[in-house]
Amino acid sequence: MAVDFKALNRNQQGALVAGALAIILSFFSDYVTVDLKGPADGLGVSFGASNAWHSYATLGMLLILVATALVAVKAFSAEALPDGVPWALITAAAAGLGTLLVILRAFTYDGSGIADIGPGWSGWLLFVAAIALTVFSVLSFRESGESMPDFKGEAPPAPPAA
Repeated sequence: MAVDFKALNRNQQGALVAGALAIILSFFSDYVTVDLKGPADGLGVSFGASNAWHSYATLGMLLILVATALVAVKAFSAEALPDGVPWALITAAAAGLGTLLVILRAFTYDGSGIADIGPGWSGWLLFVAAIALTVFSVLSFRESGESMPDFKGEAPPAPPAA
């Protein structure tokens, strides 16, 4: 069954492209770079330290992967998903939490004073792609008309008398 990408709405298209880019960018080793201090300071010594698939950034990337997969399933075979579940809300929540974890991990490395460690070029692009996925997912949720679950904590109605 062929599906025309242009037939999808703009939010689905944007989320699919942003999610695919985020997944691709996560494999580049310049997610985090290391700049050495000391004798090498000022010489421009910089190298890629790792990709986004380690520590708790792995959980963030898995959530981004799940969000992208949910967008794809909703776009191409929505009948495969059970009814009554706020899939657009789940997608937005997974994308948002995954983005937060990926961004936090890039800024929480410890250089122990001998190195400056921070996001590299693929890290910054990954942040942009993940934020775009989150934004398109939230816009898709707002467009879907789904409502937030009711968590008021009210007691369920009493069962009928026997």
